[in-house]
Amino acid sequence: MSEVLLSLNGVSVRRGSSNVLKNLDLEVSGGQLVLLNDKNGGGKSTIIEAAAGIHPLETGEIRHHGNVILDSSGRSKQPQLAFGLTLQSDGCIGSQRVEEHILNALDVVGGRIQIDTWLERYNLTHRRHDLISHLSGGQRRKVAMLAGILPGFVGETPRLLFLDEPAAGLDEDARTALVEDLQHLRERGNCILLASHHSDFNACATHIFRDNELNVNDSNTSNVHEMVDIKTTSSQSGVVFRTGLALNQRTLSTLASNGIAGFLTLGMLLALVDSSAIDSNLIQASGLFLSAAFAAGLVGDSMVAMLHEHRALDWWKAHRQGIPNSYLHALILGAGLTALTQLGYDQDISWIIVTIGGLLTVSTMFVIRGIDLATSRLARPRAAFTRILTPILILPFALFVQWITDSNLL
Repeated sequence: MSEVLLSLNGVSVRRGSSNVLKNLDLEVSGGQLVLLNDKNGGGKSTIIEAAAGIHPLETGEIRHHGNVILDSSGRSKQPQLAFGLTLQSDGCIGSQRVEEHILNALDVVGGRIQIDTWLERYNLTHRRHDLISHLSGGQRRKVAMLAGILPGFVGETPRLLFLDEPAAGLDEDARTALVEDLQHLRERGNCILLASHHSDFNACATHIFRDNELNVNDSNTSNVHEMVDIKTTSSQSGVVFRTGLALNQRTLSTLASNGIAGFLTLGMLLALVDSSAIDSNLIQASGLFLSAAFAAGLVGDSMVAMLHEHRALDWWKAHRQGIPNSYLHALILGAGLTALTQLGYDQDISWIIVTIGGLLTVSTMFVIRGIDLATSRLARPRAAFTRILTPILILPFALFVQWITDSNLL
């Protein structure tokens, strides 16, 4: 008998005032494809997302390969073996290119395979270098689906694959190809949890889960295929850092949001504060030199807003390997603003203060980003006006300026 790769034990999930899942028990073994095709509102997506560790649990625990990754006490661990995931909302960042998102999904699981075959199979070869935001809804769905299934072809160890409505918007030829690929994945020993209303998947599903009951699928007509050896190569490290760096360079989001706030602050300081009064007050001088960098950090990380698109933030959170950020660009921006402020007041550049300015922008951005991420699980995160808490950072900033003065860094 195959090893149980996925266990949901007594899982309850609450959304708002409603219990979407209550005391759910489900075990799926390697080589099984469990099809969730309950009615709309029956909790199919919630089961997928709970199994991926996205939702906090009211009761119960989630186990991957026998290890707890999430329980009702809030304990959360990174899975020892990364999984494939396709969310109902795609989980793609619009400013990424097609091949970037697919290769990111492979790098997350720790290995790469040649994706050309699948791009051709799903008619995406000519769009591989296009931005995801430029694709049609069906093409974007293919990209999200490939990011969910291709990790199952990496290496020889069976993986978990969570697919939420992978065929939504796909044409008949693409659905037929997907059913064949799912059969190959199942024969490789992968454990697949799939939510869909499409009858096409009855041909490859080994079990059907409906009304909290797991039943053997008598309609399974899939045939055993000849196993094809797929060569796995090493992945590229630093997928989180590389993604944040590429997105910032492509969109200039940090310069456009944080930079504007910093330059506006610098302009107002130069217009309102007389440079002749600076030497007489070291506290005022250090505060002025760092104000623009501080203001830039108060805007927060523009990457968070970018990741809210198509629920890409949840896709990254589920893998528990980090979330793309803008810290490097914030460091450069804060240092540059501090240097420009000193030059604007006809002062010699203090590289110590320049370095402090860069670190101040990063640390301030880190705090604001933490607040934004803490509210991201809410049903309407943008409706939570957590930014009203940002003025509390003025006191630490004032104490920091006092410390710089007392330390004779100016």
